[in-house]
Amino acid sequence: MLAVFAIIILVISIVLFVQGRSLLVQDGKGRAANSKRQVAWAGLGLALILLAFALIYVVNPGEVGVEVLFGTVQRFSENGIHIKNPLAEVLVFDVKTQRVQQHSDAASQDLQQVKIESVINYRLDAEKIAELYTRVGYDYLNKVVLPSIQEATKAATALYKVEDVIVKRHEVKQRIVETLKAKLENYFIVIEDVSIQDISFSPEFNRVVEEKQIEEQKIKTAEYRRQQAEQEKERTILEAQAEGEKQRLLRVNTSREVVDLKWIEKWDGKLPQTMLGGNSVPIVNVAR
Repeated sequence: MLAVFAIIILVISIVLFVQGRSLLVQDGKGRAANSKRQVAWAGLGLALILLAFALIYVVNPGEVGVEVLFGTVQRFSENGIHIKNPLAEVLVFDVKTQRVQQHSDAASQDLQQVKIESVINYRLDAEKIAELYTRVGYDYLNKVVLPSIQEATKAATALYKVEDVIVKRHEVKQRIVETLKAKLENYFIVIEDVSIQDISFSPEFNRVVEEKQIEEQKIKTAEYRRQQAEQEKERTILEAQAEGEKQRLLRVNTSREVVDLKWIEKWDGKLPQTMLGGNSVPIVNVAR
């Protein structure tokens, strides 16, 4: 399409150039009016502008231009201003790091549905752009990159049981990276990084997992209460044993003198009331 457009521009440029030159020649012979002279110069200027568009192209930094003539690659150009065959088409490839987000439907080893949302950073090998275009064409993303991501994801998840897909998430990612690198390097596409954003499962499996978690929580709660009861029982036994040992030691080590001493220590200095009268003093035999 661009080649046809270039041909049209080239033809228009030649026609305008010839027509303008003819008018200027006539003007030189004195047979052209002043207005015709202005039209001639305008035609020549437009012809030169159109010809420049057909011959010159610019490649920006981080891009590579591929010059194609009737389906055949002529050359590739890095950033800068370049002159091309006016009939050739220039395709510009972005060789900077590119990011693509992909949703992949896969299955686990036990045939459970697994959905993985991943982000892949990749770039094109700038030295092999011409080969990439020859083998794949310009639409390399839809033809090669996205199908390869799907294939690598399915191959990785098929190696794990459904509960291991999350537990061994890092291993799954590494297998995806290895598969992608091996496949895309054949098309001169370099994988820089793969990130798994999300892993989800079917609603039925999610419900089973939720019910399992609830049952596990109940078991953990019952086990915790049993352990608490055992600890309380052991504490009560230890306290009873300590109290019994305390009483035994008191019986063994307590003498009459210790009992009298304890009685005296607790006496508040008031005489007890007796049947002898309010102020009667009892006779206490303290001599032994």
